[in-house]
Amino acid sequence: MNRLQVRLALVASALVAAAALPVRAEDASKAAPAAPAAIDPCAPATRKVCCKEWVPENYQCTRTVNKVECRTETYTAYKCEWVQETRQRTVTCCKTVSEVQNVTKTVTECVPVVEERTTMQSHWVCKPTTKTVTKCVDRGHYECCEVPCGPSMKDRLHKLTSRLHKHGCGCDSGCGGCADACAPACECVRTKTVKKWVPNMVQEQCTVTVNERVCEQRPVTCKVTVYKPVQKQVLCQVTVCKKIPETRVENYTVCVQKRTPCQATRTVRVCVPTQETYTACRMVCREVVKEVPCAPACPTTCCDSGCGCGHAHFHLGGAGLLSKLKGHGHHGCDSCGSSCCN
Repeated sequence: MNRLQVRLALVASALVAAAALPVRAEDASKAAPAAPAAIDPCAPATRKVCCKEWVPENYQCTRTVNKVECRTETYTAYKCEWVQETRQRTVTCCKTVSEVQNVTKTVTECVPVVEERTTMQSHWVCKPTTKTVTKCVDRGHYECCEVPCGPSMKDRLHKLTSRLHKHGCGCDSGCGGCADACAPACECVRTKTVKKWVPNMVQEQCTVTVNERVCEQRPVTCKVTVYKPVQKQVLCQVTVCKKIPETRVENYTVCVQKRTPCQATRTVRVCVPTQETYTACRMVCREVVKEVPCAPACPTTCCDSGCGCGHAHFHLGGAGLLSKLKGHGHHGCDSCGSSCCN
């Protein structure tokens, strides 16, 4: 179905284009007798039409272009060289010279001078002074008391003698231990009466006279040797350094740059205008005769039947292409209303 619609659309567009192109009368007159009588009058036919087309055309033209060429040219170059050169210059320098000169100077001297001056001297003198002092006095007393005392010499000898005797106490062991054991029982504590000082410290105020050293200043007249500065003029010799300018000529060496010309060659690129011929293409409008398909004419027209419309009508058949495109049947002529004309 889609292919059929595409074909119909292509044929319709070809017919519309053919109707818009101008048709010559001579082409129509030539096309009429060319159709054979034996062919079906409703079969598709062709005709020649004249149309304008844009056709590409090649032509020759000339243009100027710049071409780059390499050329060798000679030029003058300069070679730089450093050359030592001896020159002279005048130099002024200062020379130092020593010279002895007599100069008067002011000198300050210290001269001894004896002067009589009164000075204060310090003397230490002892003077009696009465003072009230507080002292701590022991106002204690002696008391008699009994104190234990040690064994006497006689007791010590007796104890020693009893230890030397082996059977002094009738002990079978003969160790002498009974004497020691019995000694505490038979001995008594001995005491003695002694005097003991009982202290009693009391603060008391008392007046005392003491000698104090006092420093006194006394004026004393004495002779003192002092040094006084005295200024005087003295002639002395001084060595002075003087600078004397001196001019002399000296030689020195400098490096001087010298340029020596020489010939050299180099290759340069030059743009040279050149005429060249090239082929260009342009579009030209020309008349072309083409053979296009067209619909055949009806065997009988409404004009031949005497409708008097004065137009030539073409028949597309009972089921013509245009009727298929428009979707309805044939239309009759405006004047005669014949259904054969379309």
